Amino acid sequence: MISMKSIMFLCNVPDGRIEKALEKAAELGIRSIFCGEEDARVRNLADAYYLMKEIDIGELVRLAKQERVDGVIGLSDPYVLPAAEVAQALGLPGNSPESLKMLISKDSFRNLQERAGLFCPKHAAYADLSQIGDTLEDFQYPLIVKPRLCSSSFGQTILSDDRALKEAFQTAAEKSRDGYVCIEEYIEPRSLRTVEADIFVVGDDILWEGIRDSWHSESARTRPLYDVYPVHLTEDEMEIFRKEVSGAVRAAGVRLGEYNVEGFFTHGGEFFVVEINARQSGYYNPQHIQLCSGVDLTGLLLSTAVGDMGYYEELKTFRRTAENILSYSIFAGEDGRLDHVHIAPEMRARMLSYDSLEHPEKGDMVRDYKTARWPIAQVAFRFDTEEELEEARSRIEDLVYVVLQ
Repeated sequence: MISMKSIMFLCNVPDGRIEKALEKAAELGIRSIFCGEEDARVRNLADAYYLMKEIDIGELVRLAKQERVDGVIGLSDPYVLPAAEVAQALGLPGNSPESLKMLISKDSFRNLQERAGLFCPKHAAYADLSQIGDTLEDFQYPLIVKPRLCSSSFGQTILSDDRALKEAFQTAAEKSRDGYVCIEEYIEPRSLRTVEADIFVVGDDILWEGIRDSWHSESARTRPLYDVYPVHLTEDEMEIFRKEVSGAVRAAGVRLGEYNVEGFFTHGGEFFVVEINARQSGYYNPQHIQLCSGVDLTGLLLSTAVGDMGYYEELKTFRRTAENILSYSIFAGEDGRLDHVHIAPEMRARMLSYDSLEHPEKGDMVRDYKTARWPIAQVAFRFDTEEELEEARSRIEDLVYVVLQ
């Protein structure tokens, strides 16, 4: 008799990634064990639930042994490294903690890019503002000041001169999980359309299904608002993109799992890998990737984490689709109380999914798109042609928007 496989999940809550992963585990017949803070929805989805207010590697190892887990997955940034440490301690599939550390820390990643001969800006990291001194004399403005350990573009400031450096440093330090702040020469994207991807690594193989156009707004250039699948890159651009990303992955030495890549082409034609997050992207992107290509990255993540390579082998001959998908993050334009989300009838007819993590209701306070941690909703639309998608994308803010009271 074949015993049921078990996975230990580590993640912040609330988070759409853990909810979707637990739903997928149930679908695949994998027993799920969650360790983390209290969350009623996650508790209802998990087969076993252990309340843990602080990360304790020794306790996680003990619980993993007790539950006889076959794999450990960290779905959010603070839990990526603990998951790797538990997997290493128990000899389970995964990556060495050392390889992940090169990706998790923003300054370690820049050092990795330099060693590998990849494109990257001049950069430095500081524990305290007083350490800067005259170390920025050789830097060219504009600069970007960012937390060393953080995600979702929080705590970032672009400076044209040093007048607001103190405030920018403090903002970044408050968002950084270790208090360190990175300062880099700001590389200007050649347009508001950047590139984001969820790649999947299995040994020497990299799956590239999750590449997409990631659009930003002029007023919030560091934060994407909507994604377009499939990506629009020339053959030469795709070759440059893959070279830079695979170069970073190989240099880090990671061997398994899903990685979220963010970057863009510069005015000079180089591809700048801004960061590689050692986990799935949020905002339900893995589910939207499946709508586009047919590839179930969450299913692949769970199955390979327990040593099951069946689905990975299937994908070697699986015929991908290329549906035209627009994934839109619905944010309020300003703080206020929610009345409703307007979706034009022509867009409702194309809507494939509507996901909301916090499920705000009428009368609830919502934050503006620059400061909100989560969108009010994440919506995916399908179009018959690229031209139809582009026409809707160009006026999406008139077709889908938040109405405040």
